[in-house]
Amino acid sequence: MLFTGEVFMRNTPIVLLVLFGYLAGIEIALSQEKWNVIAIVPDDHSRRAMGAYGDAQAVTPNFDKLAAKGVRFTNAYAAAPVCSPSRAAFFSGKYPSQVGVNDFLMLNEKYADRGLDTSAVLWPQILKANGYYTGLIGKWHLGEAKERHPTKRGFDYFVGYDQDSKAFDPILDINGEISEVSGHTSNIFVDHAKEFLNANKDNKFALTLTFREPQRPWHAVPQEDLDAVAHIDPVVPEAPGIDTEWLKMMTRNNYAAIHALDRAVGDVLAEVERLGLLDKTIVLYVGDHGMLIGHHGYFGRGAVGTISGDEVVGSENVANLFDEAIKIPLIIRWPDEGRKNIVVDAPVSNTDIYPTILSMLGFDVPDQVVLEGRDLSGLLKGGNFEDDKPVFAQYNMENFGIAHLRMVRFKNWKLIRRFGQGADAELIDELYDVENDPGEEENLISVYEHQKTRAELEKMLHDWQISINDPVL
Repeated sequence: MLFTGEVFMRNTPIVLLVLFGYLAGIEIALSQEKWNVIAIVPDDHSRRAMGAYGDAQAVTPNFDKLAAKGVRFTNAYAAAPVCSPSRAAFFSGKYPSQVGVNDFLMLNEKYADRGLDTSAVLWPQILKANGYYTGLIGKWHLGEAKERHPTKRGFDYFVGYDQDSKAFDPILDINGEISEVSGHTSNIFVDHAKEFLNANKDNKFALTLTFREPQRPWHAVPQEDLDAVAHIDPVVPEAPGIDTEWLKMMTRNNYAAIHALDRAVGDVLAEVERLGLLDKTIVLYVGDHGMLIGHHGYFGRGAVGTISGDEVVGSENVANLFDEAIKIPLIIRWPDEGRKNIVVDAPVSNTDIYPTILSMLGFDVPDQVVLEGRDLSGLLKGGNFEDDKPVFAQYNMENFGIAHLRMVRFKNWKLIRRFGQGADAELIDELYDVENDPGEEENLISVYEHQKTRAELEKMLHDWQISINDPVL
């Protein structure tokens, strides 16, 4: 059931009513704002696997159309290379360690009372406090405790799941009622999105769609998606010891799951257009992290295993911050305000989404809220950043191994450091010239002529770690 108007106010917890007062100072500035918001977050969609990003084999007509109508960022990074920490950054505008999320949360006793800090003010809370009807459809993955339920964290409406879900006939939470729903997640979430849009077409709304796709198993999609990519003979990385035909099969299945995602996104945007809301609605497509499929000999996300023949050894035992794991697709369509079919190469982060949404809607960041991200709205309108600033990321692996990785990207350089490993930095840290070596094949960490650059990047990283009170220090 969708809650609107007076029903919503009667069902609003006291803590959120207090938050309304806490944020009341920005309400007047937004009272006449026209924009709705649809933020779409996939699960494991690599930046490279999209026609708009140069993959001629990916069947993604709807994403390509969205990119042609908006701004596509080529150097967007997640704040972390796995689900929960990245999503924490997306919603909070802070780095994962600042809001209590290290590795991806799991459904076991260890994580029963862990998740995104309830003290963090999320951007949906701000929108809700200023008259937006807010919905979340799909994956949450930021804590299963009652106080962390999406309806306690800024969403009026929730259909989805906490950590993992079957692709077909999933068990879903539908505004507090748990039940099995027949069908495939891509279609189920589209149906609920259409219901939400139709019920709120006359309201200011903010809908976050966190699709399951293209999470594994990739072949678990409707037949139409398998058929759409059946003709593809995938181009795959060449690496010794890997069964090329197996890798092609896995990659083709990945394309099938991406097609299911593209199809679902197209269905939602078609409904927005049918309702006459397209020119009133900001659309953001923001990946959560990437995926290695044979790249560097690995398989997985920020936590990977080594490929041997046609199997993955040590499934998620190795931590990495290769671009294939940490770079994300980021496309923003801002009707009438933002540019169309534009590419932005400036390095940005998913921590930037929070201040960007507030800026596009006319919000001021509340005095009590300190954000780490930068407002990208100027770039959307055709401006440039006034100065070059580094982009950072982190990964505190703790599930299937222990590792503490930190990354800084500045101009064409990228430094990755590992902390607490008990080994010489020259053996474990990485330095790449990503402009001349986009595949990150040549680690320059110990090359003499790059030591000045290395020292400058290490200082940037250290200063940032101090500023966020990084626990690894």
